[in-house]
Amino acid sequence: MPSKEQLATAAVVAGRAMVRTAEEHGIDSDAAQRAAALAARALTAAENAGCTIDDYARARHAH
Repeated sequence: MPSKEQLATAAVVAGRAMVRTAEEHGIDSDAAQRAAALAARALTAAENAGCTIDDYARARHAH
């Protein structure tokens, strides 16, 4: 089972990828919609694991 640190990192990385994909392909593109869905799943998993704002901050600084 992934750790809180891994889940927070996945959420941060997926969020960044979502923004980058939307910038490259347009916010309404299929690619951006898929990236948004993946980011939402990653964030939900992190939240369900009890990740806090501090966990996300550490993940942003580390990655």
